[in-house]
Amino acid sequence: MAGLIGTLSGVALVCVGCMSPKIGFDSPAPNKRLDAIALAAEEDDQESLVQLVKTLSSVDPSERMLAIRALEKREGTTLGYDHAAPKWERLEAINRWREYIGLSDDDDDSADLPMKSK
Repeated sequence: MAGLIGTLSGVALVCVGCMSPKIGFDSPAPNKRLDAIALAAEEDDQESLVQLVKTLSSVDPSERMLAIRALEKREGTTLGYDHAAPKWERLEAINRWREYIGLSDDDDDSADLPMKSK
């Protein structure tokens, strides 16, 4: 009996370790955030467009690079955004993207985006 309980406990621990985070822009797993960006490149909706623009301000350069490539694929432009540029240059380009997709400082969807410089 003790052997069976030990085996079942081991199987349960292995199964818990097999669970993977969901794909999403807010996933704790970097690879799942990259998957979300790649999927958004194929979408044609405003919500994923907003999420891609938000991702331009990520601290992860690979997320920023993939996001701008996805935006370029969808919209046909980068609006001068360079994922490897200094932060101040990226913020200027993010503000151009905000304007391009019609986000204002008052939009609830833009709460996580850097604020426009006045």
